[in-house]
Amino acid sequence: MAAVIDSETRRKANLRSLQRLDSNIVDLAITATHVVLYEFSNAKRTWEKKNIEGSLFITKRSDSPRFKLIVLNRSSSENLEVPITASFQMQVKDPYMIFRDGAASMGADEIRGIWFHDGNERESIVSYLEQVVKSLVKIEEMEASRGTEIVEASPPPDSKVDVGAALLATLNLGSKNASQSLESSDESKQSSLGSSSVPNKNIVLDKKSLQLSLLSLIQDERFLDLIHAQYLKVLNARTAREQQARRENSNES
Repeated sequence: MAAVIDSETRRKANLRSLQRLDSNIVDLAITATHVVLYEFSNAKRTWEKKNIEGSLFITKRSDSPRFKLIVLNRSSSENLEVPITASFQMQVKDPYMIFRDGAASMGADEIRGIWFHDGNERESIVSYLEQVVKSLVKIEEMEASRGTEIVEASPPPDSKVDVGAALLATLNLGSKNASQSLESSDESKQSSLGSSSVPNKNIVLDKKSLQLSLLSLIQDERFLDLIHAQYLKVLNARTAREQQARRENSNES
């Protein structure tokens, strides 16, 4: 029992540390105890050890990117932060996980490798990331195939409107309406499809498009993870408000 309590206490402490680094992080998906970062040098054609090592975390976020790989560096203040997107590529060469994030802004040709002290942890991380990337690819494919089923008022000529984006946008927790959506069923109906949940866009899903999209997404465990992450953030925000209200009432009395 003590070990379970210690593990949960450690998890919460790690989550708080990561939230100081990125306020949009709402939960930890999976972790690895100790890893070391390597980078492939095209000039030397060799792997070079970087000054980054420590615990690895796959985090869930309330904003895009919905998942991020983070290594909290024990060697210096420079941490490793890698957004997990549909373009994320990786392969395993024991004892390394070799990856390329595919983001042009970060160098699409940059190849890095993560050494894992524990091989079982590496397998768990790789398996989880594979599922996440598959889900993100599926969402992108769905967006492309169902984009014509969404009606947008006065769309710009080069706009890319899609079902997946519209559904994910309704999970935005940045507004008051979104926070209230889990507190009242009536408010949930208004905010989940209301224009306030989709800033700067008047996106309307017809009933059939919404049904088909939800049926596709609800079968995906990673998409359920996204919804759960939103729920946790709303719950934490509501708890913080209640605690603040109690403190204010206590001060007044």
